[in-house]
Amino acid sequence: MKAILYARVSSKEQEEEGFSIPSQLKLLRDYAQKNRFEIIEEFVDVETAKQAGRTAFGNMVHFLKESPSVKAILVEKTDRLYRNFKDYVTIDELGVEIHLVKEGEVLGPESRSHQKFIHGIRVLMAKNYIDNLSEEVKKGHAEKAEQGEYPSHAPIGYRNNLQSHTIEVHEQEAAAIKKLFELYASGRYSVRKLRSLAVTAGVVGRRSGRQLSRSEIERILKNPLYYGDFVWKGKYYKGTHPPVVTRDLFEAVQKVSRERHRGTRGRGEKFLFTGLFTCSRCDCTITAERKKEKYIYYHCSHAKGKCGQPYVRQEILEAEVRRLVEDAQVDEERLAWLRESLHRSHADEQAYHNGQLEALNAQYATIQRRLDQAYLDKLDGKITEDFWQAKSTEWRKEQDTIQDQIARHQRANHHYFEQGLKIFELAQEGLRQYDTKSEEEKRDLLRFVLSNCVLRDVTLTPAYRKPFSLFAEGPLFAIWRE
Repeated sequence: MKAILYARVSSKEQEEEGFSIPSQLKLLRDYAQKNRFEIIEEFVDVETAKQAGRTAFGNMVHFLKESPSVKAILVEKTDRLYRNFKDYVTIDELGVEIHLVKEGEVLGPESRSHQKFIHGIRVLMAKNYIDNLSEEVKKGHAEKAEQGEYPSHAPIGYRNNLQSHTIEVHEQEAAAIKKLFELYASGRYSVRKLRSLAVTAGVVGRRSGRQLSRSEIERILKNPLYYGDFVWKGKYYKGTHPPVVTRDLFEAVQKVSRERHRGTRGRGEKFLFTGLFTCSRCDCTITAERKKEKYIYYHCSHAKGKCGQPYVRQEILEAEVRRLVEDAQVDEERLAWLRESLHRSHADEQAYHNGQLEALNAQYATIQRRLDQAYLDKLDGKITEDFWQAKSTEWRKEQDTIQDQIARHQRANHHYFEQGLKIFELAQEGLRQYDTKSEEEKRDLLRFVLSNCVLRDVTLTPAYRKPFSLFAEGPLFAIWRE
């Protein structure tokens, strides 16, 4: 069978700490040789776990679409292949076999429902693991914000100081930004006119490098960072960076903006189901707007033209969504089966981790024997002191790395079952308490459970994420339990 290899590390640090690309490729090549696979291509990604887009992953998907004779992907394990649910759906649609070598799992279009269910749980766990990778970064950002330091890329008018890890004024850009504030505060210039002036002055977007749009001009004029404060994760902070404009000038700009936008209240409002549904007629996004400052209606965005989808009141959609939430809930019988399935999967996982621990302990003991022998050789004068120091330092570093890997396998061995069940039970608890949650919590929960919903007239057709899709199938429970 023709196959491709895929390897990934989620950071340079992982590459240096033993999760190396060469070790993954060696494992996969050995597996391919043993199982008589013909390797057609190899794809490798080394980048941060949250970076948008993986070059090699995208190339791999394109290659498989263009190469129908290639029937298999060989990859180390679940969290090497998927970063999120979108990746899972993308690979699933290719209709190829997935060989998860370290997990001893082969999944394909003909796999049993039980295998697919367990794989869905592992995808949930992989997503949870990836989310955890960014926790320390988020904590660092939050701590920095508490100290009054802006924790992200400097906006136009500022630049990042890589030595002090703060932002400082970019004199030329700051002068242009200040001028924009002054002109708008005068009441004689519209945002459209300010954009023309910014283009003439050569002010461009920091990331895009292109001319500023009107929406970017509006964001600049509303950003409190320019007078010394800033907003981070919805919270205001008193900044320690130097301001570009005075607080009085900033407030004068807000006053002019309010007067010009009087009567358009509700613009930019975040609605409960925005971004969760698509139109069945034209596949465009379903958007929302408030009518008469009271009623919320959802309708097709008509990005491809009028399609005939009617306006729907939010109350009607809430009833539809509540039906979908109820369908995804798990009764005690199914929850018991989930525990049984996880226990079964946990046994396989334990066998893998125990095998890895045995191999790592053997490596550690081999290095220790080298150290002991080299020390005796040094005492007998067979090797020099400098050689002993160099080799002993090198070998002890190897032992430290092995000990870290041993600790990781021990933690995984203990927490695999508990973590998988906890993730699912938390989701189920959220579903049962859906009506008591805030709109933001409801949105987060729906994104976790639903992949996409299609709206036709007033009816929602759901697409659940796995494994919730299996539970929502209800009558098929007896089949996929086999």
